[in-house]
Amino acid sequence: MSTDNRPNQSFSLITRKFLTDPKGKISGRHWLTFTGIALGVLALLSVSSVMNGFDQDMRQRIIGTRAEIRLENTDASPLSDYVSIISSLEKLPYIKAASPVSRNELMLVKASAMAATICSGIDLQKQQAVSPVLMPIKQDLSKEDGHWLQGIVSGAIAPEDFANDGIIIGADLAQSIFATVGDTLQLISPIGTIPTPLGMLPKSRSLRVVGIFIAGMPEYDRLYSYIPLSVGQYFSGYENKIDHIEIKTRNAKQLFKTTAILKKAMPQYRIENWSSFDSSLYSAMHFEKYMMLVILGLMFIIASFNMSGNIYKTIVQKRRAIGILKTIGYRDNELLTLFLRHGLIIGLAGIFTGIIASLILLTVQMKFGIIQLPVGNMPNLVLPVELRWADYLIIPFIAFAITFVSIYLPARNASRINPIALMREIV
Repeated sequence: MSTDNRPNQSFSLITRKFLTDPKGKISGRHWLTFTGIALGVLALLSVSSVMNGFDQDMRQRIIGTRAEIRLENTDASPLSDYVSIISSLEKLPYIKAASPVSRNELMLVKASAMAATICSGIDLQKQQAVSPVLMPIKQDLSKEDGHWLQGIVSGAIAPEDFANDGIIIGADLAQSIFATVGDTLQLISPIGTIPTPLGMLPKSRSLRVVGIFIAGMPEYDRLYSYIPLSVGQYFSGYENKIDHIEIKTRNAKQLFKTTAILKKAMPQYRIENWSSFDSSLYSAMHFEKYMMLVILGLMFIIASFNMSGNIYKTIVQKRRAIGILKTIGYRDNELLTLFLRHGLIIGLAGIFTGIIASLILLTVQMKFGIIQLPVGNMPNLVLPVELRWADYLIIPFIAFAITFVSIYLPARNASRINPIALMREIV
């Protein structure tokens, strides 16, 4: 027999014998191994894509209410030259809009009902270009809208009505004080700052509700409200100053890069993006994603143990055939190659099947929104999904590496079988 043809001839023979049972059908244990690998890859890719979707969904909710980037003085002191800063920012090619904000923690009162609010004094038209939460709500749940609702749900806001002592409040905040569009509310500073013969009295202003919004985040709906910039400056005690500037970029996918560019261009200011506004939520989301992937990765490793066990079992059952092959001249590396091919047929088929299955299932969810989740009093949330090609490169590569190691170890042991000792056992 020619030594050049031995591996090819034996590959065909061993593959048929190792993959099939005596009746010529693929062995049940190989089907189990194949299924375990396919399900493992499917689970890893699906969970990663869903967590990406939740990350994108939360990012859009936060950005829609609190903007993408915030600029303020490094010592958090009021900004006095904000008009020129905004003008400079709007000239930058990667900045779409910028808006001044004067923020205060105040109290809203209607009759006997009272609630705390984080009240932002804004320029309405500039803020609408930065925060979609102040725009009329979009009723469709298309992919472009992020599968969630955010915007004004009650009231048609006219700039002149808002500027004339108007206020826009969150839906949960309105519910807590029984307020509707057209109601007059009392906005009060919780700390006395106006000296009078009777002592220090708090600042107060009567405002009319011109709009109610949904932010998509219950804590924002319960706390946030918007008032004219001049009223916000009145409560802050500023004559012509603000607390910070909120910025919207032209490409949200380049947000972190844009933040870094702005920091270099304007080092005299503190510049933060949305991940710093709710840093605990941002960290928790990423930690949850990594932990889910680690747990599922461990489950995939357990599935790979099944492959190793099956190969070990096959080696024990086929020891005589292996001994014969080594007796007729097959080298260790040739047998190792044959066993690796045998295992990789199963492993690669399982990985490829898992990839295809995940693409089909996730695409169906993205297009039809079959799975929906209840979210309090809001419309059901379509389970968000975002496909990232990095996941479809990294996860299959890791799965292949784990599969290769689980195949290589038993294959190496098989290639080291001593044919002489084996023949003595048979005799």
